[in-house]
Amino acid sequence: MASNEHSSLDDSQLHVPKGFSSASNNTVLTKDSGGALSWGDDALRRTHFVRVNGFFSESSTSEFAPSYSGNSTHTWDTVVTNATADAQDAVAQAQLYCVRDGYINAFGGLVAATSGKTVNFKIYKGTPVDESSAGITLTQLGDTVTEVGGGNTTTDLFSGTGLGSTQSFSAGDIIIVTISAGDATATVSRFNATMEVVYTS
Repeated sequence: MASNEHSSLDDSQLHVPKGFSSASNNTVLTKDSGGALSWGDDALRRTHFVRVNGFFSESSTSEFAPSYSGNSTHTWDTVVTNATADAQDAVAQAQLYCVRDGYINAFGGLVAATSGKTVNFKIYKGTPVDESSAGITLTQLGDTVTEVGGGNTTTDLFSGTGLGSTQSFSAGDIIIVTISAGDATATVSRFNATMEVVYTS
């Protein structure tokens, strides 16, 4: 039996896989659909999916985020202003506190809204300051998502646009999603969506 089997070699004597030197950073070695080894983006291992869902019933074009009480964020009835009214809004309204740098890659889901009534979704980022009560300036990420309701028993699908690696955030930022009515008449909406977050550090 050979005395230099891989299983008995020191780590310093082992070589890296083929293509390693020319592969881009943050890629992984995979077996592609043709059965060959290839280096692919490692984004999946850096991806986080955030559920965004709730109930909305307002007669105002203001933007709303969830309130937080009783361990529930189901009802979206807290008005979001820019800058936020105070730093406490970050606690009640944010869907995500970002512990690393990254970007919002996708946002979509389903909504059931009052027939003929428009609902709008927006995603914002903001940067809270430690031990500060000051309001937080918000920056919109991606485009406004607009959907016209087909009735509270009808499901409409929606998907955000303008998202991807350019819609970045930094560690320490918060992400706030808002919903608003298209006009100041009674609008009821129930929605369930997913926000795809990709971390880059």
